[in-house]
Amino acid sequence: MFGLKTKGRDGVSSGVFLIGFGLLYLTQWWWPGLMILLGVTGIVDIVMSGHWKDALKTAAVFLIAAAMLWGLVWTGIMWSILIPGTLIAVGIFLVYRGFK
Repeated sequence: MFGLKTKGRDGVSSGVFLIGFGLLYLTQWWWPGLMILLGVTGIVDIVMSGHWKDALKTAAVFLIAAAMLWGLVWTGIMWSILIPGTLIAVGIFLVYRGFK
């Protein structure tokens, strides 16, 4: 079942993203819901390719990032800095993972 071709993996991860995006739209829980959705979608794609160890590493990175964000919110950091900074950091991580 796992280790699908690229076309099948793309369909599954796209479906997970659309389902999650629909749930975010219904609940209006955009932040940090969007970050969680991106993490889950990436993890599903990695698992579907059969790379369990990479999926665990990615899950650990997103859990650590979520814990850090939660801690930063309680310190009173400005959202106008936190949200773009987090999006940029996640983007850099995804680009790095793509070249690996």
